[in-house]
Amino acid sequence: MKPIKKYFHHHLARPFYEIIRPLQPILNLKKRTFFDKFKVRTQKGTGFWLYNNAFALETEIFWKGFDKINWEMKTREIWEELSKSSRTILDIGANTGVFSILAKASYPNASVFAFEPQPNIFEVLKKNNTINGFDIHCIPLALSDQEGELPFYNTGFSTFEGNNTTHGSLNKEWRTEKQASIIVNVDRLDNFLIKQQVGKVDLVKIDVETLEYEVLKGYGSLLDKHRPILILEIQNQDIGKKVASLFDIHSYFFFWVNEDKGLHSVQSLGENTSQEHLNYLICPEEKQQLVQKFLADV
Repeated sequence: MKPIKKYFHHHLARPFYEIIRPLQPILNLKKRTFFDKFKVRTQKGTGFWLYNNAFALETEIFWKGFDKINWEMKTREIWEELSKSSRTILDIGANTGVFSILAKASYPNASVFAFEPQPNIFEVLKKNNTINGFDIHCIPLALSDQEGELPFYNTGFSTFEGNNTTHGSLNKEWRTEKQASIIVNVDRLDNFLIKQQVGKVDLVKIDVETLEYEVLKGYGSLLDKHRPILILEIQNQDIGKKVASLFDIHSYFFFWVNEDKGLHSVQSLGENTSQEHLNYLICPEEKQQLVQKFLADV
């Protein structure tokens, strides 16, 4: 760090940005010039660093604060709390690792596995792990119900170069406009866990753009053996029905995550989906006390 930049970083940065932040809606700044990383702190006091990039999510977090951005607000709150009592955590479709970093910061002794197959995003995931000094297992792998190599699809300009996109998928029919693809490694989750000698999983988040069922199918018999709490994105009722078919409805509870209010108990998955509220929580009956405090319909 050059002397001027270092002096600014340590002595003048905070008051400077306190002045600039109210002007952000007008300035629409995309990059924080004087930082390689910036500190984040949740309302519950969990703190961590995020790598300084120009991606949309991190930019919004920097300017507005972690608990003020309109992005999966209740999901993040629930995830942070559940992470504190989870020894092994899987973040499948981790993107740049915000949920993985939040989990590890919430419970430093947890074993966190972050899966992200898109190379340019995976590099940022690794940087976020490094700048926090964490030991998150960053895995450049797509999970499904098969193994080998498959095309991974995404859309947009320079998709697999330096620019971030947030809707990559193994599903060729998902977001087909200006579509590009690369070949990525794919495995079943049960194969991976057995090879890594992971004995039990406590908490899982899955966001893989319409292929959540395939990921869970690839969990195999270990899904019922581990019985983790799962938070996953469900785009529609068809996907919801397939996901629900993997669970014994008499020993699991289904919840829709209203990102403003909390958990709503539901009988089926996918029916409550709206553009801004896509997440559901699946909880085994023996762990229902862990999510009780987040119920909105009590």
